[in-house]
Amino acid sequence: APASALRRRRRRRRRRKGGAGSCFLPPMLPLLPLLLLGAPGLRLTSGGPPDPDTALVTPLRLDPDINGPAYFRGGPAEPPRGGQAVVIQLSAFGEDFYLHLSPDARFIAPAFAAHYLGAAARPLPALRHCFYSGDVNADRESFAALSLCGGLRGAFGYRGASTLISPLAGGAAGGLHRLQRRSPARPVGAGASRCGRAKRFASVPRYVETLVVADESMVKFHGDDLQHYLLTLMATAARLYKHPSIRNPIQISVVKFLLIGQDDKGPKVTSNAALTLRNFCAWQKKWNKVSDKHPEYWDTAILFTKQDLCGATTCDTLGMADVGTMCDPKRSCSVIEDDGLPSAFTTAHELGHVFNMPHDNVKACEEVFGRLKTNHMMSPTLIQIDRANPWSACSAAIITDFLDSGHGDCLLDQPAKPIPLPEDLPGSSYSLNQQCELAFGVGSKPCPYMQYCAKLWCTGKARGQIVCQTRHFPWADGTACGDGRFCLKGCRLCSPSPFPSLQVDGGWAKWAPYGPCSRTCGGGVQLARRECSDPVPANGGSYCEGIRVKYRSCNLEPCTASFREEQCEAFNGYSHSTNRLTASVSWVPKYSGVSPRDKCKLICRANGTGYFYVLAPKVVDGTPCSPDSTSVCVQGKCIKAGCDGKLGSKKKFDKCSVCGGDNKSCKKVSGLFTKPMHGYNFVVVIPAGASNIDIRQRGYKGLVSDDNYLALKNAQGKYLLNGHFIVSAVERDLMVKGSVLRYSGTGTAVESLQAFKPIQEPLTLEVLSVGKMTPPRVRYSFYLPKESKDDKPPPNLPRTNPTSLLPGLPQHSC
Repeated sequence: APASALRRRRRRRRRRKGGAGSCFLPPMLPLLPLLLLGAPGLRLTSGGPPDPDTALVTPLRLDPDINGPAYFRGGPAEPPRGGQAVVIQLSAFGEDFYLHLSPDARFIAPAFAAHYLGAAARPLPALRHCFYSGDVNADRESFAALSLCGGLRGAFGYRGASTLISPLAGGAAGGLHRLQRRSPARPVGAGASRCGRAKRFASVPRYVETLVVADESMVKFHGDDLQHYLLTLMATAARLYKHPSIRNPIQISVVKFLLIGQDDKGPKVTSNAALTLRNFCAWQKKWNKVSDKHPEYWDTAILFTKQDLCGATTCDTLGMADVGTMCDPKRSCSVIEDDGLPSAFTTAHELGHVFNMPHDNVKACEEVFGRLKTNHMMSPTLIQIDRANPWSACSAAIITDFLDSGHGDCLLDQPAKPIPLPEDLPGSSYSLNQQCELAFGVGSKPCPYMQYCAKLWCTGKARGQIVCQTRHFPWADGTACGDGRFCLKGCRLCSPSPFPSLQVDGGWAKWAPYGPCSRTCGGGVQLARRECSDPVPANGGSYCEGIRVKYRSCNLEPCTASFREEQCEAFNGYSHSTNRLTASVSWVPKYSGVSPRDKCKLICRANGTGYFYVLAPKVVDGTPCSPDSTSVCVQGKCIKAGCDGKLGSKKKFDKCSVCGGDNKSCKKVSGLFTKPMHGYNFVVVIPAGASNIDIRQRGYKGLVSDDNYLALKNAQGKYLLNGHFIVSAVERDLMVKGSVLRYSGTGTAVESLQAFKPIQEPLTLEVLSVGKMTPPRVRYSFYLPKESKDDKPPPNLPRTNPTSLLPGLPQHSC
């Protein structure tokens, strides 16, 4: 799969297609000179009295055993060690809240680890011990989820009201904290019951175990905050993948951190984005565990760097990944240029490419879904993400097909029980000043007179003049925007609380009616679907699990022609943009050499040549998976069906090719041929109606090339296989009336010719013997209806006279 790059243009940015792969290009727009920098009246947070739903409190930590009060002290060492419980008292809104908390870091994978590579390693702040959860005032219906590092950050819910707590910006950790309470939420319907896993067409939880790597440039820039910063980016990306518009239950889980203290300890990072990706993919493969069952095994790896990445022609690249490489240990990786908090969206975008998602403007998307809007995650031009529907219908369809096709099986193992990520949003951890510095460098500040929550404009310098610059992303969710209000979902509106509404788990709606039959004869398929829309998951709630597509058989009457043949013939005259084929090319199905995973692709061979192509990613529903199987293709997957054409049926053909038969209506014909003459030797005529044909020619003393070759003629005397002293060295399919014969090619010790279905024309089997004249050993068998009188060739089909053939050696062709 080609690498896909995410690109930018210096300052003001958007995304557009360019280069050899797909990419993001943020365009260059004029920089605005900064006027009235430091003008009076520019304040992002009011210093006035708090509104009625806001309170300033000093938390008290109580001894859980004797309830003795102790002032809460901030800093990374304040949470108790050894898994001790904590009781926090908060007095606000006219009542006391007693938060009974226990350590709870389940949202971090159990095997999550941070490793520092290089001699200049510095102590890393441990984060797992920071996170606690519990209840409020011993109420079973309440909840509390907080981080105790650097003050209290998080949320608690009590009697239907949700409350956010965070330390005041710039205040001491043991000082004042701000409480923000929202009104009781309206009750929501209960989520649907969970369904068991299904092999196909099922919504199955996927857990993306992720390695996060930060190179030396990231370590130097972010310092001790690096781990928390990257967790914030990953949490934002994880929220995007929990949005219902992706139509799959996907959970991003970080299992390991690697922080590079010295460049020589990590992958070689250069301005060449493609080369950096190659280096990183190879490097991370060496660090990964061999077994997917190991707790530190990762499914994908992400490298963050401050290095300015360059593509083939410009240095506008923000990220790069290969397309469709999830679960490939060598290539499931991506590289992200750190660009501040918007790098979370870059991360989600590149991970989308790893999940096989193309850009929304590719021809395949537009042919099915029409022209899509430009504000989705996989849009080639992105100014602002539609937070109500971040994923387009095309992205959802492609990732669903990718997972249903078995490409995401490594994501089925669960690193930890899925629970909501911490409630605190990026803007509550990083002020507006910090967001500017993360995006544009140290010293950058918010520009005056910005519209609240809209695009983030920050100061910078160009040609010695102070200017304002933007990357088109809004203020981070949770950013204070005046009078105790906060930005939410990237909107230009202010919310009285940084909390999203309470989580709503999705539920299945009723099944839609069955659609039209895929075939008019020969056993078609009808599909019925159901959507996760009753209710739609909201605010990080779980997506529905279970079967989402069901199917049944229809129009079982037999057809006169092979359905796969008809689909290949529809491409007759199509030369596949190559000068190796003529404009009059005709196409026939290819069965031999096709892997089981590709049986439901329309793979056709140019008749009379060895060239074959995938002419369609899926055959029409109801197409047999292979000529020797009763299973049929449904939505690109091979589904078991009986010989009666019904999906799920266990009926089988007997040896007589009778559906559900008892093997009593036919007789077996078999024989052995061992005495050849030079040239073509008659072996047997296989009459019309013969089924389960099995012909094997064992090489002399096990030799691959013993100068004996199977040959086959039709009733008109025309050679179908290895005629005129020209033999086929590779396996191939022989299309005959009523059936398909699989030929192994001459490059095997046991040359074979086999057919499952009854043939509708007589065939003559011969052996071509040349060279050293080693004795052949040809065994044949087939089954004939008992009413058949004899196995002699038709009177109008003369046997070949070997002496009439000119001697010679066969020519090999592929």
